[in-house]
Amino acid sequence: MTKLKLLFAVAVAVVFMPAVLRAEPVHLADGDSFRLGDQRYRLHGIDAPELHQECKDKDGRNWPCGIRARTELRRLIGTHPLECKTEAVDRFGRMVATCHAGGRNLSEEMVRSGYATIFARQGFASAYEQAQREARAEKRGIWAGSFDIPSDWRRSNPRQEEPAGDFNAREWIAETFAQAWQWLRVRFGY
Repeated sequence: MTKLKLLFAVAVAVVFMPAVLRAEPVHLADGDSFRLGDQRYRLHGIDAPELHQECKDKDGRNWPCGIRARTELRRLIGTHPLECKTEAVDRFGRMVATCHAGGRNLSEEMVRSGYATIFARQGFASAYEQAQREARAEKRGIWAGSFDIPSDWRRSNPRQEEPAGDFNAREWIAETFAQAWQWLRVRFGY
């Protein structure tokens, strides 16, 4: 039983291992989610407008804030490699991660630019509250006019979510243990 606990602990450690650098192309889904290779990610702690979401400018005209949020994330990433630390896995199989590009925290910068809101659970503070206060006060991005909070917009505009992919638990476990074993060998010289 002790070996099983150790293997499980190692598997969990590998899945949530910090600072994985990737130099492969980033495929953006919207302003807070993307794909690197075969893995899907969602930025931790924020909620950006959905790709097809529209907001209103100060004169009440619609503008494509979801597309603009994705463009802002693309601008922030630029040609920099991503460094992501996985915090959790969401119900769609995406890695919820804190990611940096060019030394900048992408979640914080999306909130600061006004193209994402903080995503904080009731009773818990967000690390990005000050950035949101600044964006709101300066009327940056979506704060320049009016908008639906992205989670409210999703509820009002349901769509069929794509499944987490062809998830095969056996393959995932085998891959996770292989990564864990490789990490242990490198880390401890096994």
